Amino acid sequence: MLIIRQSLADPDQARIPIAGQVEHWLPGQLAPHRHRRHQLIYATRGVVHVGTPDGQWILPPSRAIWIPGETEHALQIKRPTETRVLYIAPDAYVFPAGKACRVLDVPPLVRELITACADFPADYAQDSPQSRIARVLIDQLQVLQQAPANLPLPADPRALRLVSLLQQDPANRSPLAVLCRQTGASARTLERLFARETHLSLGAWRHRLRMLTAMEHLAYGASVTQTALETGYESPSSFIAAFRSMFGQTPARYFSAA
Repeated sequence: MLIIRQSLADPDQARIPIAGQVEHWLPGQLAPHRHRRHQLIYATRGVVHVGTPDGQWILPPSRAIWIPGETEHALQIKRPTETRVLYIAPDAYVFPAGKACRVLDVPPLVRELITACADFPADYAQDSPQSRIARVLIDQLQVLQQAPANLPLPADPRALRLVSLLQQDPANRSPLAVLCRQTGASARTLERLFARETHLSLGAWRHRLRMLTAMEHLAYGASVTQTALETGYESPSSFIAAFRSMFGQTPARYFSAA
């Protein structure tokens, strides 16, 4: 269920370069859809799951996800969540090439710019303080660092069966040879499929799944110890080391801004 504080009848028809709104979500799903405009979704509270035909993204609190225009995507919300959403005209600014979604680290300046733009009226003038603030935001978006919060998905049905098994139990530490019996493919075939279709080795893919699952647990307030056990790590220290190797920070520092 979605409750919009500032509603845009049709964001794609807005006459301003950046149109925004504040959204309050209850648990639920938004079916696959697309917008002509680019979207920037910033999670102020809770976690947003974004799915596209190419993969899955987890948007934790205090980060933002860039969804290029015309990208089909679905949203899933598991607990009450609040977001700021900006719809950005594709011909208003120059953006980096590429059609993939990107989760971005959001420093304090960009956080305040996103908040301001989401609260602007839908009819501000082109040459106005609001339009100049929007321009500053676009300039800042060009240089933000990406956060490794995506899980690319294979297309082959055999590889997808393995994806389903591991997503149901991210802590599963069974050898690949054991898992293969439930997928109808050999270990060599699965390794080849993941490398070709996700551009990650199967081992790296399993590691990323565990880390993104851990990110979700931590965002909802789970302890490091509990999260470590639920994602298959033998000790909190080994989990913290793995988390830092992927995200560049300990869990405590990563979520300190949330």
